[in-house]
Amino acid sequence: MRISSARTAKAGPDARFDQAYFTRFYRDPATRVAAPRDYARMARFVAAYLNLLELPVARILDAGAGVGHFRSALRRLYPAADYQGLDVSAYACRRYGWTEASIASFDRGRFDLVICHDVLQYLNHREAAAALLNLGRLCDGALYFMALTREDWLLNCDQTRTDRAVRLRSANWYLRRLAPSFRNLGGGLFLARRSPTLSYALHASR
Repeated sequence: MRISSARTAKAGPDARFDQAYFTRFYRDPATRVAAPRDYARMARFVAAYLNLLELPVARILDAGAGVGHFRSALRRLYPAADYQGLDVSAYACRRYGWTEASIASFDRGRFDLVICHDVLQYLNHREAAAALLNLGRLCDGALYFMALTREDWLLNCDQTRTDRAVRLRSANWYLRRLAPSFRNLGGGLFLARRSPTLSYALHASR
C-alpha cells in the first residue's frame, strides 16, 4: 500500500491545515493520498493483533485525527471504547469535534490504544522528540505509529500526491526514540513496555 498522508501536531493552530488542505489530501479522489478503505484495513490489522495479544481497549487517543477516517473504522471495531481525537487544525476541530492540541504537549489521560499516523514529519527535531517522549507517557497499551521517513520518500510514497512540506528523517531516528517506552511489534504497531501484556520474543524487539 503506497500511501503517505499529511497531518500536523505542531503547537498552536496553523492556517495551512484548512478546508482546502483536507480536501486535497483526504477527500478528493483525484488528489488524496489514501482512501477511507485504507484506514479501515489498518484499523482491522491493529484490532486483530491486539485481539491476538488479548489487550483490552477501552480508551483510544487519535493524535492528528484529521477527517476522522480512523474514528469511523475503529468505532466499528471498538463500539464501547471512549474515543478522543486531537488536531492542531482549528478547521478540523470545529468540524469533527476534536480537541485542539499538540501531541508534543497533550497531557490529559492515559490510553489503551494511541494512533499517531503521519503527524511527526511536520515537527522540527525538538518538537518531534518531545512528542515521542509524550507518546510513551500517554500510552498504557499499544501505539500505532507512522511518519513519513527519508526512506519512504525515496522508495515508497507517491511523490505526486504526498505533501512535500515536511521534515524527512530516517526510520532509525524514530525507532531509537520509541525504544525506551515501546517494543516494536512490526507493521507500525508498538507495545508499551509497562503494559503487562505478554509478547513473545520473536514477535517483538527487545
